Amino acid sequence: HYIKCHGKEDKKMKRIVFSVVLMMLMAVSTGALAQNQSHQPYKWTGFYVGMQGMYLNGNSNWEMAYQGNRIDHDLEGGMGGFFLGYNYQTSVNLVVGVDTELNFGKADGTSQCPNATFACNTDLYWLGSTKFRLGYALDRFMPYVTIGWAYGGGEVYVRDLYTGREFTSDSNAYFGFTPGVGFDFAITKNLLLRAEYNYYYFFRSEQEIDNSKADIQVDTSAFKVGLSFKF
Repeated sequence: HYIKCHGKEDKKMKRIVFSVVLMMLMAVSTGALAQNQSHQPYKWTGFYVGMQGMYLNGNSNWEMAYQGNRIDHDLEGGMGGFFLGYNYQTSVNLVVGVDTELNFGKADGTSQCPNATFACNTDLYWLGSTKFRLGYALDRFMPYVTIGWAYGGGEVYVRDLYTGREFTSDSNAYFGFTPGVGFDFAITKNLLLRAEYNYYYFFRSEQEIDNSKADIQVDTSAFKVGLSFKF
């Protein structure tokens, strides 16, 4: 039976709370700076490309076919990557746009399998999305919400705790959706700062591991910070 470690959970929760508080403080401070600018209002229309880093915290849930057993384990890690997109600012300061991203790194987790001589593992190696964005321009500060498709890849595998032998799944692709919230701040005319939170939910998929089938569902929260160049 899989038993979670509460000490570890508390540390993860503290990291999440700290990240949320940090994003809120950044939003307040950058919003105040935007209101104090004495120049022509900033225009958000245009293409942009940027780089970002993220902290990931999530869960992998396994349902064993024909056995009725269920296990789950936490996922944690970090990734970095790039994003690009386009914004269009309307006459009423609403900003609509589309954004796509691709990130690489590792978020992983493990727990005891129903058979106690094995460990069940999930590794997430890359993560991407294509999202629609809706924001509101407050001069150089723009809070926004997003929704779109998510995709990712990695592997799930079982390790024999006595021999160290690993049995890997026959599939390593995930598809789902991702809502999010964040803000952009124009440091200069072309340099933009971004802070964003996204929740990635991947649909349950059947995977075969060493002639045994399991339905696996993965989800994760991502806290991101990035810089982009607006053309």
